[in-house]
Amino acid sequence: MRFLHAADLHLATAERAYSLGALEEIIRIAAREKCGAILLAGDVFDSYRDMEALRGEFRDRLESLPPDCAVFFIPGNHEELRSPSGRAPLSGLDLGRARIPEETPFQLFSLSPEAELLCLPFRRDYSDYRNWPAPPKKRPLRILLAHGLVPGIVYTGPEEESPAGTIDPDLFGYLSIDLAALGHIHAGSITRIGDTTVAYPGSARVWREGETGPRQVFLGATDTIPPRLVPVRLESAGAFVPLSLSVGLDGEVRLPQDFGTPGKMDWLHLEVSGVVEDERPVLEEARKIVTSLEKNCRRVTTDTAGLEVLAGISTHPLAREFLKRWEALLAQGGGAAGDGGAAGDGGAGSGVRATTEGGGAAAGGAGPGENDPLAALLLARRKGLSALKAVLEGRR
Repeated sequence: MRFLHAADLHLATAERAYSLGALEEIIRIAAREKCGAILLAGDVFDSYRDMEALRGEFRDRLESLPPDCAVFFIPGNHEELRSPSGRAPLSGLDLGRARIPEETPFQLFSLSPEAELLCLPFRRDYSDYRNWPAPPKKRPLRILLAHGLVPGIVYTGPEEESPAGTIDPDLFGYLSIDLAALGHIHAGSITRIGDTTVAYPGSARVWREGETGPRQVFLGATDTIPPRLVPVRLESAGAFVPLSLSVGLDGEVRLPQDFGTPGKMDWLHLEVSGVVEDERPVLEEARKIVTSLEKNCRRVTTDTAGLEVLAGISTHPLAREFLKRWEALLAQGGGAAGDGGAAGDGGAGSGVRATTEGGGAAAGGAGPGENDPLAALLLARRKGLSALKAVLEGRR
């Protein structure tokens, strides 16, 4: 039997069409691949209030699934946010075909003739697991569905905004888990811990700043132990695309030379950097760029922390010589570098060029600039000009 593992969709009224579009694509993939189950590992909704508001649309979209496709939904920490009691009373909400196991400490289901599903309702503390009765396996393959953090999983993306329960890796062995299908970490990863494959598909949409790399779900099958998981990109989720806008000594804001058309669901993040004599015309030019880009993509944000002001910098010979040499280095090594991170309609096929690798935020992936010569040159420019500013100011 095939199954789909997804997590951290964060359906929200604030971005109703965009977030529901990602859910619709997940359902289309499950139908296309003839999946017998969808495993939703928490934070399907951005908050309890979003779940109240969108449950009808969630329910309606699940109805388009083939009748033999089961849906299992473990709530996460976000389903509890802004709930009346601090806990998510899900039993009173009609979420249609989604089964929400609430029995504690866990609930066991038959998934297929060769696989069973152990659902672990979300909790802030899983540390008492050795007091739980460990049920003997009734099928060759046992899958755990849960939401939480596993110590030792490497993550290099933006900091997690809300704490979730920590899952001791020894819990997997105690409960005889072959595959841990988890949610909470927003970057995709597959890690082997003992006899268990621990999988985080990452967030199913770009939910916050810094979530680079493809948004995806995992497609698996129950006929092998452990199941082989295949990432399936969610094109409707778009991509987070950081773009470095370098500012010349004359205050001109420069887009990357190979800048193309962003995808309509992309989130562009403009990083403006340089040393100028007057930042006001630079900020005004940046606002114009934002206005022009907003027509073609989901969101545009700016970061001007790298913009510094120093009187007389445009005519200083040391500054001009530094930039002359930097431009020469860029011509030699930067022009053919950094093609990773391009994003089109959902991240594919556009000429938009990111300053980080497309997979830079994935678990265990390289950080910004580590594998991208262009990003390294841009960072060197920013730091060099900042150092030059400090030297020049120190001479006064």
